[in-house]
Amino acid sequence: MKPLNGHSGTDGFAVADSLLKTLDLDSIGSLVSLGADLVILVDRNDIVSQIYIAGKDLTDYDLSKTVGKRLQDCVTIESVPKIDSMLSADSSHHPVRGYQVNHKCAGKPDLPVVYSAYSAKDFPYTIVVGRELRQQMHDQQRLVQTQLELEADYRELKEAETRYRTAFKVATVAYVMLDGERRTILDANPAAASLLSSTSAPLSGKSIRDLFGKQDRDRLGDAISEARHSPDPVNLDGISIAKGPTVSLTIRSYRENGITNVLLALWPSEQDQETKRQRTEKPIGGAAVELADLPEAVIQTDMNGLVISANTLFLDLIHAPSLTQVLGRNVTSWFGGAAIDIRVLYTRLLDEPCVRGFTSTLTDNLSAESAVTISARLNLSSNTVQLIVAPQANSGERLTIPSPGVPDQAEGFSALVGKVPLKDLIRESLDVIEKICIEAALDHTNNNRAYAAEILGLSRQSLYIKLRRHGLEDYRPGAGQPN
Repeated sequence: MKPLNGHSGTDGFAVADSLLKTLDLDSIGSLVSLGADLVILVDRNDIVSQIYIAGKDLTDYDLSKTVGKRLQDCVTIESVPKIDSMLSADSSHHPVRGYQVNHKCAGKPDLPVVYSAYSAKDFPYTIVVGRELRQQMHDQQRLVQTQLELEADYRELKEAETRYRTAFKVATVAYVMLDGERRTILDANPAAASLLSSTSAPLSGKSIRDLFGKQDRDRLGDAISEARHSPDPVNLDGISIAKGPTVSLTIRSYRENGITNVLLALWPSEQDQETKRQRTEKPIGGAAVELADLPEAVIQTDMNGLVISANTLFLDLIHAPSLTQVLGRNVTSWFGGAAIDIRVLYTRLLDEPCVRGFTSTLTDNLSAESAVTISARLNLSSNTVQLIVAPQANSGERLTIPSPGVPDQAEGFSALVGKVPLKDLIRESLDVIEKICIEAALDHTNNNRAYAAEILGLSRQSLYIKLRRHGLEDYRPGAGQPN
């Protein structure tokens, strides 16, 4: 080994060992605690002789009461074997990362600590150095909770899929889900297979035309084309199938992956009661303005927020099967979590006929949320509102909040009101204040991170997390925010 300053690496350990023998217990504890949260001096009988606590936030755990007790009696029962192994003379099997144990704390949650131990031949104590893991344990618990929530959501999704699949299979009316463009069958329930086919072979993938009589195929094709572009169901009676009997149909359109597909409900023509039941659906009033050619997702409402019209891009955005499921509903159905924002938007339209760049949160029919930007226009002649809804290009982009002390700061905030929800303004403002407080603490302590965490009432781990969040890892007092 290459010597360092005239001493080999082994000589360096010897110097450290001799230096350790010259220090008193308080000096040793203070020296070691510079790089640790806890330092414990344990004698040959495993009795805690001294304990040094670096962070004041750990004083609430009454760790000073461990002095005079066996270290094994101060930890939870499952941690006792780890303490025995750590204090044993055999150090060849000690884990590199130390021993993770939990301290018993009356009236508070257990304190997780990872310990490493050092002992010398002629030194009467074992130095136990600990690093508290509360933040890591909290992060692990959040991760586990998130995983449990994801699994619960997945179970609910599978259960909902099973329920709808079961209802689809046991329905006595024949249902066929059809690719609207290729006119091939995507899925069909057993009632449809029994009605349309003479064999037990599945209908999926077959052309719908092949299942009907030749004389009625063109009539069926025209009805499917009409249903794909109509907000109302299309009804057909007296259509003969390839097996011979005649059936009645109701054809409805729905949206799937950006494509308009159709759902066929079929039943024998002689079932007058089923015909009456299927035809009782009343169409909802038509659109006041044609929106189909607009390149953005557009929805038109009255002044109360009731939907009058919407284009297919909006149906795709909210995953709505058909226009009939949108018409007549209130716009807060999709902005329910931001209902106050929508009321603010409609109130602004009374003063400003056109509003641009209004941000909100959209909840689609699958309960997924996404950040969107809304532009709105009030049509005074028809007393209607047109909303153009566009997904935000970068939903993770943070708001630009005016910095404290800059000229016209109040005007900067007021310019954001109405364009940004109040809760977002408050959250981002708190982030700015938090950053200013951290910078002030670092300036006050001359960049002493441990002291800054203490005066801020944070643990050092929490302070480091916030430093990374605000980009202050390389902050230097008097230099301002790092570039």
